[in-house]
Amino acid sequence: MQEEDNMSTQTVRTEIINNVMVAMSYYIEQQAVLMALEQVMQQELVRVNLEEITTLPAERMNHVDERNKYLIQLFMIKKRDLSKETLTSYLSAVKRLMVEINGKSLDQMDETDIDWYLTQYEQRNVSSGGKKNEASTVNNERRFLSAFYTWMRKAKLIADNPVESIPAKKVPRKPIDYYSAEEIARIRDACKNPRERAIVEVFRSTGARVGEIAEITLDQLDLETGDIMIQGEKGGRYRTIYLDDDARYYYRMYLATRKDDSPYLLPHSRKPYGKMSTDAYRSVMKTIGRRAGLMCRVYPHKMRKTLGMNLKNRGVDLGIIQEVLGHANPAVTSQYYAQSTPKTLRSVRERMAV
Repeated sequence: MQEEDNMSTQTVRTEIINNVMVAMSYYIEQQAVLMALEQVMQQELVRVNLEEITTLPAERMNHVDERNKYLIQLFMIKKRDLSKETLTSYLSAVKRLMVEINGKSLDQMDETDIDWYLTQYEQRNVSSGGKKNEASTVNNERRFLSAFYTWMRKAKLIADNPVESIPAKKVPRKPIDYYSAEEIARIRDACKNPRERAIVEVFRSTGARVGEIAEITLDQLDLETGDIMIQGEKGGRYRTIYLDDDARYYYRMYLATRKDDSPYLLPHSRKPYGKMSTDAYRSVMKTIGRRAGLMCRVYPHKMRKTLGMNLKNRGVDLGIIQEVLGHANPAVTSQYYAQSTPKTLRSVRERMAV
């Protein structure tokens, strides 16, 4: 009996804290102030015995739209440490789910609702003459929803995550998309100014994720060694990435042309010379690729794959490739770089034919 009372008290405390945090988030923009408010409430409510009043004339937030708005706002508060891009991905998936299944609140949706939604999501472009979403795209949507529902389960807002029982779709493993030496040469030749060449060389040499490159400031770069200490976009681990001789040469050339006082390694080329977005980097690379006359897709992440494949083709150990690319899980490195490449298999066949 005592244990049940303790659980009831804890539940009421948590609900009070959550409700106050959501309400005040509309008035307090600074995350540090919200965090301080949460800590003060936790400290003060520890000393109080609480009991929920069950004789209210109507249950609070019983309307679906209000309940969903509350859950989303609470998620944004509790997950304030997520990157902006990750948070946007999660919330976009949740809002698409709400549009398709608009008669239920998010905490009332079950496995059948999620399964139906993912089926609709796969077919969403067919009615307008488009193609089905690829299995990997559907799996990403499933992953975003699962992350949201895992949070709700851990926050004791729901008993079970309804996404977990729905299996991910099987995705055929495609060959890694990377640049050939000729394509790299054509991309370099297509750069029309030192800034474009510096962008290309930074991506080529470091193999860093586009979101990681966007955050780098000048004080992180040692131009003598080429070392750049960064905090990884995934997992938050620190690692050192590297500008080789060519990259340092062209970055110095670009640095000499800069007339701004921006702290960023590669800021916008126009005032106020702020941080470039990931989409801005993708646009630059796409423009260079079009200018180079390449028929393949040209995008920043492909430079990362190219570095990984170049290391593999030179016989570099998978553990080193994992460190260079900043994979938190060695299984990710193995998934992409353990398989033999056509170049490797051709070399074996040529040796066997001798």
